Amino acid sequence: MKPRKFSLAATLVALAVASFTRGASAQADPFADYEAMKNGQAPPPPTPPPVAASTVAPEPIPPPQPELSTAPWKWSIGGRGAFSYTGIGNATLSGEDMSNRTLFFRLTPTVGLTVYKSVLVSASLGLIGNNLPREGGHNATELAGLLELTAHYIQPVTRRLAFMPGLGLGPYFGSSHRRLTLSDGRTIDEPTSTFGFAMSAYVQVGYQISHSFELRTGLALYGLFQTEHIESANRSLSATAVHVGLPLEVHFHF
Repeated sequence: MKPRKFSLAATLVALAVASFTRGASAQADPFADYEAMKNGQAPPPPTPPPVAASTVAPEPIPPPQPELSTAPWKWSIGGRGAFSYTGIGNATLSGEDMSNRTLFFRLTPTVGLTVYKSVLVSASLGLIGNNLPREGGHNATELAGLLELTAHYIQPVTRRLAFMPGLGLGPYFGSSHRRLTLSDGRTIDEPTSTFGFAMSAYVQVGYQISHSFELRTGLALYGLFQTEHIESANRSLSATAVHVGLPLEVHFHF
């Protein structure tokens, strides 16, 4: 039992000595201060206490905000729609031009590519439709397939908003019908075929609602110039319409 007690006592003494030595080394030496004062010198500064390590956590880096890209060779797919209530005029077999008010619409899926910085070229293939006036006060609905090529210039306003003027042009092919009175007095509803060109001028804004999706809207000036062929009369009659519409588009960028 005595050796064990002696060993414990020696350990306690060693710890006390070490603690005293560490504390003394952190304090200024009084003899060094006395010698400096005898020689007319300023005493040395005390040893600064150790600085504890900082425990402040770094601030988190915020995620990047969505940005409407103007970089070249960026693809997008989406849909384009436009609606307006406007006037349209077309020729008749009697030689009298007729006009009426009609609901005009177009629905076209779209593929786009920025071929140069801020220059976006798109191809759209979809439907275009309106209502045409006919002889005898009748109307007829016309549906056609539209292939349109458009070009937009992207002018950034903010990180997510851009001004996007553009032009579009493309052919369309479709069909309609006319109620005709034959020479023997019979009335028939004859199918007709149409061919024309659609022209568009866009004043739009684009807004990047997320990292992948963009919304576009604004105003567009549309022009339709077409001919309608009537087989039984072996004649082609013209129809024209110029109007302002409200385009609405959603695009996915990848």
